[in-house]
Amino acid sequence: MPALASRHSQFSNTHTARTGEAEQTRTGGPWWKHRGLAFAVVGVLVLALLPYAGLNDSTILTVSTIFMWIILASSWNIISGFAGYIDFGHAVYFGIGGYVAGILVVKSSVPFALTVFAAAVVSAVFALIIGYPLLRLRGVYFSIAMLGAFLAVRELVSIAAPLTGGAQGLVLPPIVNRLFFYYVFFVGAVCVVALVWGLRRSQLGSSLLAIKDDERGAEARGINTTLLKLGVFTASAAITGSVGALFAYQVTFIDPGIMFRDSFLITVAIMATLGGLGTVWGPAIGAALFLVVRDALWSNEGDSFLIVFGAVLILLVLFMPEGIIGTFQRGDRTQLGRRIKRVRTRFQRTPESSYTTTERRTPRSVVSD
Repeated sequence: MPALASRHSQFSNTHTARTGEAEQTRTGGPWWKHRGLAFAVVGVLVLALLPYAGLNDSTILTVSTIFMWIILASSWNIISGFAGYIDFGHAVYFGIGGYVAGILVVKSSVPFALTVFAAAVVSAVFALIIGYPLLRLRGVYFSIAMLGAFLAVRELVSIAAPLTGGAQGLVLPPIVNRLFFYYVFFVGAVCVVALVWGLRRSQLGSSLLAIKDDERGAEARGINTTLLKLGVFTASAAITGSVGALFAYQVTFIDPGIMFRDSFLITVAIMATLGGLGTVWGPAIGAALFLVVRDALWSNEGDSFLIVFGAVLILLVLFMPEGIIGTFQRGDRTQLGRRIKRVRTRFQRTPESSYTTTERRTPRSVVSD
């Protein structure tokens, strides 16, 4: 019996050691556990130093434009991806923000920073006013109502020529500093993605996803859906309005055709959907990929790039309806997603399985002795 106890103790120590080694192999230690955050920090540092790598003004403008669209797509994702309210009038806040900044700086010579803040506030107030009645709608009715709000505000801006300049537009004081706008949009993109990251991991984000899946069920569980929807709707509008103000300063000239562009309505939706609705990195990946591919096709294919890009989007919708990030994270509903999951599972296997087989057989040999 003492020999049996000794051998059983030796087996237990070996089992514990092997299990610990297998767990460390599987997780890769503390660094592997937080690998996403580590990669994000490295990426932020690289992008922060990128302008000093000898880039010309054209490239800096291109990258800053990508940052701008990352902010817009991520802000649209908050209300449309998390709460499930597809907003086809989101561009109205972009236009309002641009015109608030333009009117203040041209008519009253208000400083730059104050105009951006005022643009965010006015956009948020407008969202609060229209959001209370419109967020009672669902599905296509909400989308059409928001599209109507976009068209109505654009027409009002065109009519109010003494204030807005009408079709003649407004000329803002030029701020010709590509590096300045690069870092403004870069910091904005980092902050908005971090905001979405925190939202996704909070109780607030879980409540928004519950509203998206079943709003009545969320209300039955005690979630104040009206207040929650109105809050994220207003925050999304404030972010978009401030970006509209910054864009107005960057282009130095605004008119209804520039600030209330029809293409904005579909572009921001494509970016977020391409990357993955309701994900943290989806809108950022989708915005960057969309702009890079669009510019590449535009320069090589000319006007026919729309045909090529349309075909690519159709294929993506057919085979990756959850988006790029969504397919990797939760793509079980598609054949491609299931294949990706099987490959990931195969690479995540560790020697722990072989230890389990040995450990199951060892006690029987110990007892038999």
